Amino acid sequence: MSINIGNVFSSKNLCSYMLSSLPKEASPHLRDPYDAVALLAHACMIAVGFRLEGLGEDHSIEAKSERDHISPLPSEWNSTTTSNYAFRYAHTQSSLHYILKISRLGSKAIINGLGIGDEKVHTLEVPLKDYLSQSSFPFTATPDGPSTSSTFDTSDNEHHLAAAYISPARMTDLAALLKLQIIQKLAPGLRKEGYEESAHAASTTTAPAEEEGRREQQQPRRADRHPNPAGYDPSRDEPLPPAARPRPYDDPLAAGPRRPHYPAGDFPPPGFEDEYEMNRPPGGLGGERRPLNIGERDLYPPGLGPHDPLRMGPPGGFGGIGGGGMHPT
Repeated sequence: MSINIGNVFSSKNLCSYMLSSLPKEASPHLRDPYDAVALLAHACMIAVGFRLEGLGEDHSIEAKSERDHISPLPSEWNSTTTSNYAFRYAHTQSSLHYILKISRLGSKAIINGLGIGDEKVHTLEVPLKDYLSQSSFPFTATPDGPSTSSTFDTSDNEHHLAAAYISPARMTDLAALLKLQIIQKLAPGLRKEGYEESAHAASTTTAPAEEEGRREQQQPRRADRHPNPAGYDPSRDEPLPPAARPRPYDDPLAAGPRRPHYPAGDFPPPGFEDEYEMNRPPGGLGGERRPLNIGERDLYPPGLGPHDPLRMGPPGGFGGIGGGGMHPT
């Protein structure tokens, strides 16, 4: 098996891990794209140092894949007709055991990862048409010789296997998603030559409460950012107070709320005192009605009102105030 330590998730390394994992007695080795996704998931786990211990939670195998020697998968790894796969792993850098399950759901492969004891499931959905070529299946690798020690890790098999994933770039894209969504969340902080964690996944594994607390510690309080913290007034210095708050708070010089205009001379509704006559309409005394002259019209002769030609005084009645009179009905 030829592994380039520079990047354990390169297409060449992944093909080598997958070809070394194929059981020799099986034919075909990959029946459909679901087999290919499960095999690639297994190769990614082996690439970062996980050790296969069995197929599922209760199954155990004797020959276990080590870091420098990849044992073939048991022949029954893909024997189910429902395209469901299960692998159980261990790692030298962790005391946990890990379960990886791949299941078929329509045109997608659903990958679920779980650390036994952690009980937190991590999921990745894989649309098969985006990564695999249906015309490349079934796939059967050709051994490099007739002996029992022959291997499938040849350049011809590598080429045909990479073509099943549309292109080497699509294979590495899928491996990057597996690393980001499954491996780094199952076992964060793994140390292996040629393997680096993505910064995005490291931030998503942080608990939201811890992340919020860290941001609050890094950012000073508003009062500390103010040029004069002792004179900091949130009612004056907060740039964007909540919309529901009046701004500014309890300012005695602030303009009062706008009130509806009442017709001149009418009483405003109870509870609305106009001590400073702010609601008084513009204009002088002429034409203005006040509570003191209510009923003044009733003193004029019917039909004449304040315009009695025989009445002496300025036009419009006494001081131009009032108007009208009672008319017979």
